[in-house]
Amino acid sequence: MKLIHTADWHLGKTLHKQSLEGFQETFLDHMVDLVDAERPDALLIAGDVYDRAIAPTSSMNLLEDALQRLIELTQVIMIPGNHDSAARLGFGSRLYTERLKIVSRTADVGKPIVIRSGSAVANVYPVPYLEPDIARVSLSDEVDDSGVLTSLARSHQAVMEAALRRVDADLAKREGMGIAVIHAFIAGSETSDSERDISVGGSQSVAPSTFKTMGADKPLSRGLSYVAAGHLHRPQQRDTDGPIIRYSGSPLPFSFSEARDKKCTTILEIENGVIDLRTVPVPQPYSLHQIRGTIAELTSDVPEWAKTGFAHVEVTDLTRPEHLHERIKATYPNALLIRHTPPASQIEGAVAVIEKKTPQELAEEFFELALGRKVLPGESEIIEQTWETVLQEEE
Repeated sequence: MKLIHTADWHLGKTLHKQSLEGFQETFLDHMVDLVDAERPDALLIAGDVYDRAIAPTSSMNLLEDALQRLIELTQVIMIPGNHDSAARLGFGSRLYTERLKIVSRTADVGKPIVIRSGSAVANVYPVPYLEPDIARVSLSDEVDDSGVLTSLARSHQAVMEAALRRVDADLAKREGMGIAVIHAFIAGSETSDSERDISVGGSQSVAPSTFKTMGADKPLSRGLSYVAAGHLHRPQQRDTDGPIIRYSGSPLPFSFSEARDKKCTTILEIENGVIDLRTVPVPQPYSLHQIRGTIAELTSDVPEWAKTGFAHVEVTDLTRPEHLHERIKATYPNALLIRHTPPASQIEGAVAVIEKKTPQELAEEFFELALGRKVLPGESEIIEQTWETVLQEEE
C-alpha cells in the first residue's frame, strides 16, 4: 500500500503583499504529476488548503481544477485546518464521490475511511481542526454526577483527547492499522513565522503522548501507526514511543524564517504492517533570501539571486542612507522587506552623540533626512523660533 501525505497549501496566501497564486498553480501541477507517477492508494491532505476562511474565487478555481485531476488518479481525503472554514470547505461533502472525501464535521470523527490494497488494510481517521470552544461541546463524552453531559475543558488537549477516544473505540473493532489525519500544534514541534497562533486558554498545543494513550487511561485498541499532521510549515517528525507523528510541512515557504527549509511531500510505503517513509522534494518556483550590510556593501557585492529572489534586506548604516528604498530596489527589484537596522553598539554610540546635540540641531538633521536636502536659513529660523515657543510654554 502507498499513501501520500501533504498539508498547508494555503491557496490565496500573499507574501508581504506579493501574490503567490502563479507559484501555487505550479505546485499543484507538480502534485498532480507526483500522484500520477507514484500512483498511491490515497492522497491525505491535512488541512489549511486555503489561507483564509473566505477564499478568493481564483483560489477556489485552482483547488477545483487540481481536485478534478487528482481524483482521476487516486482517492483524496482532506480535512479543514484552522485557516479554512470547515463549513465552506465541507459544503456538499456528503454528495462527493468515493474518490473525494472532505471530512469537516466533528460528528464524523471516529468514522474511518477504509483503504484496502492487496492484503493490507488501513483505517484512515480524518480529524478536522478542532476549535476548542465548539468541539468541547460537540465531542463531549463526560457526564456529571447526575448523568448529564458536560462540556470538556476549554483546551486543544481536551478536545483532541475526546476525538482520539472516538477513534480508539472504533479502531478496537477493526482489522488493519490506524492512521489519523489531524491539524494541530503538537508540543515540542518546531515552528516558523508563518503559522497562526491558535492559543486558547493560554495554550495552543497537544502533548505528543496523547496519540499513544488515545486520550484514555487505557486504550481499547492497539493504537495508531501513523499521524499525518498539518499546521506547522517546517517538515519534521516527532520521535516518540507511540505512533509515527509527522508534519509534511507546507509545499512553499511563506515567511523568511523558512528560507532554508527543504520543502517536501511525504510518501508512506506500507508492507506487512510496517511503514517505510520517504520524502520527495517540492520544486521551488521562487527563493527567499535574508541579507544584511551597509548600503555600500549591499550595492557593490551583489549575489547572483539579486534580480530574481525575494529578499528581506537589512541596511546597517549608522544613519539612514538617502533614498534607501530606491537604491535597494535598483539592486534587489524583488525585495519585499527593506529595513534600516543599525547594530546595537552603533545605536548606543549614536545615543551618546545625540545627547551632545541641541534640540535645534536634531530637528534640522531630521528635516534633512526627510527632505533629502539641507535646511534653508529661513527654515532654520522657524525651527529655532518654534523651540523657543515650546520653552516659553513650559515655563
